[in-house]
Amino acid sequence: MISMEFNAQDLDPQLLLSRARAEATEIFSRDSTRRGRSLESIIETSMYGLSAEVYLLEEHNFTDDTRKFKDLFDTEGNSVEIKVTEGDYYVPYVLDRANKAKKETWRGYPDILYVFIGDRESYNYTLHGIYSWNGHKFSLQRQQNGL
Repeated sequence: MISMEFNAQDLDPQLLLSRARAEATEIFSRDSTRRGRSLESIIETSMYGLSAEVYLLEEHNFTDDTRKFKDLFDTEGNSVEIKVTEGDYYVPYVLDRANKAKKETWRGYPDILYVFIGDRESYNYTLHGIYSWNGHKFSLQRQQNGL
């Protein structure tokens, strides 16, 4: 059974903030990705999403994928995409976006997708599922409860 639960307040705050600032600065630099948001707002959003990456780096020995717009490598060296959403009701939307991105071959989108549910108020995060590309779409391989 795979179990990944954490509270973002237990992560290295300097590491999280530095990663969020770097990502937010890149997003803020272009009108198309800024979409009228302030840099501070983008940093906050980035911290929410990057918490799962920092957790995997700190607790599960994942490593950085330093290529532009890539997330992490798992312990077997596979490139993985990490997504965080607010509730399981958003997971189909996350999967739909990932499926579309994967089909755009120029993106080099990874074959493995981790989806976490993050609570913005309590800072609690739980792995919802690990998905693998089956040639047509991302399909669930492992879920938090082992199903």
